[in-house]
Amino acid sequence: MSWAALGETLQPRHRQALDELMAWLPQIVEPAGVVVSGSIVRGNPGPSSDLDVVILHDGAWRRRVQRRFNGVPAELFFNSRAWLLHAIHNEADAGRPVMAHMLATGVLVTDTRGAMADLQRLAAERLRRGPGLDEPALTRERYAAATLVEDALDFVVEPDAADAVQARALAVEALVAYHSLRQGQFLPRPKERLALLSQADPALAARLRLALTGAGGQASDALRAASDQILGVAGFFEWDSGIDPSPPPVAGG
Repeated sequence: MSWAALGETLQPRHRQALDELMAWLPQIVEPAGVVVSGSIVRGNPGPSSDLDVVILHDGAWRRRVQRRFNGVPAELFFNSRAWLLHAIHNEADAGRPVMAHMLATGVLVTDTRGAMADLQRLAAERLRRGPGLDEPALTRERYAAATLVEDALDFVVEPDAADAVQARALAVEALVAYHSLRQGQFLPRPKERLALLSQADPALAARLRLALTGAGGQASDALRAASDQILGVAGFFEWDSGIDPSPPPVAGG
């Protein structure tokens, strides 16, 4: 979608917010490129939806600002080209390509020399390649999820306590994340992870929903079954991380 076409589809208050935002940006830096993304741009905003705005500039720094324009919340990500490249690749390598997704799915508002359009193309290409975690990285994700499952299943005496419910929710989140990464898929947006999983594996999604919404014992049994299916375990498993050859440098050392 072009910037002109976007302006015609936005609600008036969102269009006014974007106009105010663009007029305000030079108070921080003169932008070399601007991309606006998020559910408002996609046309399916919720009551608390904000504008996600990526700003390319010629400095060497990055900065994040949260600010309202015309009453609409906006998250502004000021980045140099080097910082954007770092975010695109590092986040995608970890399976959580937040910046790449914002760039690839966003609308180009301004681009003084074509550099932002190039970054959008690069982000789209990185998304097409998938997360590509190697086996050691996947094992670390598996271990982290198994630990959270084990913690959640420890609530035997009071499985309906608030802390037990929270522990199960954290375990479910980790299981869904590992399942996506193990399949070679980037993590879906948090608001739609179980909905998308329901399309691929309805039975597994039903177990995870029961782990979140069921009564204590029933929820714990569902969590254990889901963990066995996804991780092959429901808690501790034997693992050796291998040797880290040297510690990282100490800041200020």
